[in-house]
Amino acid sequence: MGKQCIALLTDFGTRDYFVASLKGVILSINPDCAIVDISHEVPEYDLKAAAFILWACYRFFPGGTIFLTVVDPGVGSERRIILARSPRYFFIAPDNGVLSLILKQDNPELWELTGRAHFLADRRSSFEGRDKMAPVAAWLSLGVSLSELGRPAENPRRLEVSEPQLENREIQGQILYRDRFGNLITNLDQQLIARFLTGNRGARLVLVAGKKKISEMAASYSSGGSDRPFFIINSLGLLEIAVYKKAAAEVLGLEPGDPVILKAD
Repeated sequence: MGKQCIALLTDFGTRDYFVASLKGVILSINPDCAIVDISHEVPEYDLKAAAFILWACYRFFPGGTIFLTVVDPGVGSERRIILARSPRYFFIAPDNGVLSLILKQDNPELWELTGRAHFLADRRSSFEGRDKMAPVAAWLSLGVSLSELGRPAENPRRLEVSEPQLENREIQGQILYRDRFGNLITNLDQQLIARFLTGNRGARLVLVAGKKKISEMAASYSSGGSDRPFFIINSLGLLEIAVYKKAAAEVLGLEPGDPVILKAD
């Protein structure tokens, strides 16, 4: 398979030995692979944040990339470890819903990891990211077949992800993610908004977020007001709430999971 890319996403942070251990295991098995850090600053145990980060960036990686996601509140429990294969990528993660958005987007083929010969330890472990998932990612990067690593699986766990509700004069949505700048990314996408505008030609868009009505739509962050919230369509094609050089989350007192309503006035 040549020089493979393995991309890591965890909630481990970087002060401890956890991330280094994953990389050490991978490089001990395949010293020629390229390891990319997506992030290790996922909020602790936050499966929805991890699912969103993975979804937001995976499509920009080269074909054949192996994504190893270790955000695992149930480590050492009866939960499975799964491997998902889409037409272009591989994903290894606990079966706890963290792959929900990938499953929805790509409908990949699923495998349960059972190939004990390719684990560092076949018992339950308090660090299965190191002992099971990382070595499987490395062996996969060397071309080991899926049938050697596991068996076909069904019925993966999925997170409850709210879908926008489009009505005649409004769309009801939800905040999905807060980025490090305090911007709030919603689940309202540009295609849905375009359909909404088609049915409400000439109407002015107003976003209701918490107790605040936001009526300014900006083309970029810098063109928005410096002291007042505005919304934009971001680089992912999603509606995002921002305040120029300030944290919209703090200004508005909002966080992921809070509802938003886009209205046609």
